[in-house]
Amino acid sequence: MRCRHSAAAAALSCVALIVSSGLACAEPVGKASAIRSSAYQQEPQAPTAGELHLNDSVIRNATLSTKPNSALEVTFLDGSKLSMGPNSTMVVDEYVYSGPGGAGKQTLRATRGVFRFVSGTIPKDQVKIDTPTVTIGIRGTIFRFTENAVAVEYGPNGESYTVYLKSKKTGEELDLHSGEKVVINEDGSYGNVGGGTIQGCE
Repeated sequence: MRCRHSAAAAALSCVALIVSSGLACAEPVGKASAIRSSAYQQEPQAPTAGELHLNDSVIRNATLSTKPNSALEVTFLDGSKLSMGPNSTMVVDEYVYSGPGGAGKQTLRATRGVFRFVSGTIPKDQVKIDTPTVTIGIRGTIFRFTENAVAVEYGPNGESYTVYLKSKKTGEELDLHSGEKVVINEDGSYGNVGGGTIQGCE
């Protein structure tokens, strides 16, 4: 009888450990601060995506997505903001934030769609955006991007910003400044740098 009780207790302990481990994985890194129509989040190891509602927590390592005619804005704990236009998918690959003035790291991976990113208080050299074509590094930046284009905006008071691009195919690097836009070609090279922006994340 004691053996049966011991086995049952051990089994319950294992279940509790699994449940607590699963909860520990669900680490909030921000919230859904604006939604148009609908948006979705697939948490790590979850079989399907669930619908996001206003002020719902966004989870580290989750996949965020929007459908046609929908949009999502995420405000992260450090104050950075990510806006996603229609038919967009983004993975919160890495997010560590120890509070204002502290250390942190942020890596977002865009797989499709159109996006706008506004940096927060995480040190700029620790923020990285990955797209299928380039890796984007920042310096106090507001910029828009798709799978094959990047455009840098001016700050609210006319501040000029810079992003640093590195082609995943060629390794070529490019500095892009406020008011500039570049298209990344299929072979990984950069088109001519010109003016303009990218629509779809208002």
